[in-house]
Amino acid sequence: MLFSLSNLKKRSTRDADGEQAVVPKLLHGRAAMRQLGQAIELFEGFVGQPRSEWDTRLLEAIMGDYRLGRCIEACLLTGYSFIQPSFASVLPPEQVTSLSAQGISGPSDVRFAVWDAANMLHGGFAAADERDGLLAGLAAQWGLPPDADLVDRLATLDSDSVATLERTGERPTPQELLQQYNRGAVKTLLAHSVRVEIAARRLPGAALKRLYFIAKRSGVLVDVEAIGQGSGQDEGFTLTLYGPEQAFGTADKYGRRLADVTLDLLRSLLLMHDVEPAQVTATAHLILYDRPYRFHITPEMLERLEYISPLSEGRVAETAAAYSVGSAVDAPDDSEVHEPTFDSLVEARLYKEYRSLEKGGYTHGWSLQREPAPVLAPGVVLIPDFGFKRGDTHIFMEIAGFWSPSYRERKVTKLRALAAQAGHARMILAVPHDAVSIFAGLPFPIVPYKNKVVATDLLALLDREYGSRAERKEAAQERFEPLRAEALDKGFVPEQEVAASLQAYTRTELLDAAGSLTGEGTHYVPGVGLFSTAQLERVRLALASALEAAPGGKLDVTEAEQLVCGLLS
Repeated sequence: MLFSLSNLKKRSTRDADGEQAVVPKLLHGRAAMRQLGQAIELFEGFVGQPRSEWDTRLLEAIMGDYRLGRCIEACLLTGYSFIQPSFASVLPPEQVTSLSAQGISGPSDVRFAVWDAANMLHGGFAAADERDGLLAGLAAQWGLPPDADLVDRLATLDSDSVATLERTGERPTPQELLQQYNRGAVKTLLAHSVRVEIAARRLPGAALKRLYFIAKRSGVLVDVEAIGQGSGQDEGFTLTLYGPEQAFGTADKYGRRLADVTLDLLRSLLLMHDVEPAQVTATAHLILYDRPYRFHITPEMLERLEYISPLSEGRVAETAAAYSVGSAVDAPDDSEVHEPTFDSLVEARLYKEYRSLEKGGYTHGWSLQREPAPVLAPGVVLIPDFGFKRGDTHIFMEIAGFWSPSYRERKVTKLRALAAQAGHARMILAVPHDAVSIFAGLPFPIVPYKNKVVATDLLALLDREYGSRAERKEAAQERFEPLRAEALDKGFVPEQEVAASLQAYTRTELLDAAGSLTGEGTHYVPGVGLFSTAQLERVRLALASALEAAPGGKLDVTEAEQLVCGLLS
């Protein structure tokens, strides 16, 4: 849960770099447990009482601070709730049934009925000495005791002041309340961050990729940078998670997601067997009171949130926690995710459309890779959205979403640094129409899009820029003689094998290349494959004989297919 930032008790200090830092008030120790126990007893004693009698200052007095009191009240109200009383809580069942039969099922119906009666009997206004008689008469008409106060009460059952406090689950313990408050305090600061930087030294590449996609699958914009490379220091990576205003503009839901993902990533890092807690640092950057602040999230703080076991035991081990990184992340790197998730609708649509084309055999041999390996260069780390592979050709793809200008500029800077490296990875960019000019100066082909990336446009660009048609056509000449020899030896080579051998990925390319195979004892049949002349003659004779023997000289297509398959198998 998140608290109001103004209600969160916190203090400012200076960190090791001399920069201003903010530290939230976290509860611990026996004194705090005693205070929380008293807060729970206060709520328990108030169960069944109306909201009008509740005074928040009682809780503030117990906690010794009005901010702490308000935050603890917010925590308690997740297990308790002020519930509006119903007719059934005031009237016996037969009277509730009588009211329902007359179309009165709630307080608003009672108010409408009183209004109608006042209009009809008193010209729209009932004087003080007429009011009780009007209400008592309505009660009798509805089958209730002729009590004006009872009608008054029924008409105001939906007002906030009469809502009564009820427990909606198990009674919380002081330990549970302490954990809920501490987690809420940390998440509140994270949710209001401009960005969160998580640095990990000596982080394996597979772990980096896994952490990156934890963030992406959760819909949080993330960037990766190399640290310490070539400097003689321990090498590692920094994952930067961007806050709502940096990504899409202020959004409470996105801030909550940023906080959850940050804590998930930290917990995942500290549970890795080859990562020591001292190698992991996390810093959130906030703007408070129009001034920049840092919020350092330490392993000791995570221990207090009970996300990891006490550090004094020598090794971080997993304990029960409220968050999980999900089964898809725990799967092996080469396993298939049957129901992939995406951080944008643009990616999801492209994946679905491309898979549909792939099943139909219309992707020209380009296979789609959902989560390609990171692209690493000195000082540059880029994890593309998709990868495409055909033969020995690997192409990466980065989709530029509808980002904020500042995030877009950072992405362009990273791509420009990647392009400056000799022999940089081959890549294509999918860019919104209104941002094409920003990315146009990069040496990467661009697929512009409006609402979605059209898969056929993408395939056309792949073939045009990286298809290497001329080179493949020249290389196919060297495969003619081996294919003819195979056909003469086996009698038949299926068309699929012919296409793979000639590296022909479209129907046009195949017909253009395979036509040259006919001659010198072989014959290419479009849609079937490459025959030796002798085998093709045997097939012709077998079909002719079957037609001659068939009733009426007609042979069923299925029977003909079975006959030919038997000869070719």
